[in-house]
Amino acid sequence: MRSNPLVKEALVGLTAGGKAQLDYLGLLLLQAVVLLVWWPKSGVTQALASQHGPNTLVAVVMAVGVSTAYVALRAGAEEFVLPGQHGLRDWALATPLALGRVVRGYLLGQFVHSLHLLALSAPLVLVAFTVSGGEWVALGWCVAALLVQALFYRLCGALTHLSIGQHHGETLFTVRTILLVIYVPVGVLAPVTSHPAFTYRALSEHLAAQPALLGVPDRVVFLTIYAALSVLAALAVYCLLVRERRVTTDRHDGARVGEGVTS
Repeated sequence: MRSNPLVKEALVGLTAGGKAQLDYLGLLLLQAVVLLVWWPKSGVTQALASQHGPNTLVAVVMAVGVSTAYVALRAGAEEFVLPGQHGLRDWALATPLALGRVVRGYLLGQFVHSLHLLALSAPLVLVAFTVSGGEWVALGWCVAALLVQALFYRLCGALTHLSIGQHHGETLFTVRTILLVIYVPVGVLAPVTSHPAFTYRALSEHLAAQPALLGVPDRVVFLTIYAALSVLAALAVYCLLVRERRVTTDRHDGARVGEGVTS
């Protein structure tokens, strides 16, 4: 993984200060507010004695999920890049790297970035877990769902950038529309694709008692859906990069031919 230059750039960028970390600081404050609002008001002892654990962990994990999705969308649309990091189009058009390697490095770099964001949120999640209790396995499923979802949103942002990145205003609008449309209406119409619904079911119910779709646990369905969508989005990104590299190559070849004729 470290041999891929895109992954190296992501690793170096995460160790340096910059706007990306400052942007997530604001989202960390939002997660802290969620933790405070959903903190048991009657005291932890009384909440546990009622045999109904507080929903503090559920609320915090939901907040972390939407935060990482939002950051992934913005990073994919290149509203910000990590210090020293180059854009996806730059790697495709200004280097001789195979496009398959570029896309693989891009995906791995996104995964590393999401792990970094998750590590920043980990103290809040662990405090909420201590208050609410629950199963470590269920929390692990929620984290896996969060990472796969972030990958999908990162690719959606990349597709937006490659398609209309030259129009800054339209890109800003599209990125936020994607998040609102998928997170709210689609999640309501198809709860199996909703990360908040996934989190609530995973952390509020015993895993063995959760509903299944055609005999397949809904947590597996969620991961499968977003993994499949990510594969399709990655293929779309690859095709756009192939087209742009071909156009750039043809333009350069045409320019060289023109220079030869004039000389």
